[in-house]
Amino acid sequence: MVGEADAGVEEEVRRLVARELHDRVAQTLTGMLVEVENFKSAQVGWQEVVQQLDVIQASTRQVLASIRQLLHDLRGEDTLQGQLVDLVRAAVTRFEIRTGIATKVEVSEGWPQSMNSAASLNLFRIIEEALANVRMHSGAQNVGVVLEAHSETEVALSVSDDGRGIDTDPLRPAGLGTIGMRERALFLGGRLWIENENGRGATVRAVFPKALLAAAPSPLPETITLEAQNHK
Repeated sequence: MVGEADAGVEEEVRRLVARELHDRVAQTLTGMLVEVENFKSAQVGWQEVVQQLDVIQASTRQVLASIRQLLHDLRGEDTLQGQLVDLVRAAVTRFEIRTGIATKVEVSEGWPQSMNSAASLNLFRIIEEALANVRMHSGAQNVGVVLEAHSETEVALSVSDDGRGIDTDPLRPAGLGTIGMRERALFLGGRLWIENENGRGATVRAVFPKALLAAAPSPLPETITLEAQNHK
């Protein structure tokens, strides 16, 4: 009986995920393909090209936002208890005590006062991983964590150190930590890269659309729970 119940819940979850992917992702991508195909046959000037690229960019961000929320919900990652800035300051204090590396946090006025739980979690994990890389590989004496406004619509975070730098040879496979940071940035519709300072340190830098960080969290977990209960 338990096995049948578990199988039933699993089937309901699969149906829900398929429905979410269709409604949130497939339809948007199909619309983007139709728009691009129509645009290819149109006689337009450069200004129209730029406008169309803005539309495609907005649609791409919408798809990324839907995918990262769905993946976050399916992974079942715990939410953070408390404001992101306070948690980052506490993590930096622990890092400084454990490593003896002088660490400073700077937060600009343009940084959001609040954001959704998925955004807080993934931003915190990016900073956490960047600090772990500094501790294990950099030989740094100083680290700076900066949370700031990048533009009117974007925010940025950076973790910089004055250590030996990071090997960014494109022929060398990226480490799992770097892949994980980029994956988390992608979930938030952002982009992440690593800058070297000619052997004088490195910076992990990421930029995110402000609107996606502040977006209301998806009701997917509650929907799964309700549908699973109704199935029983």
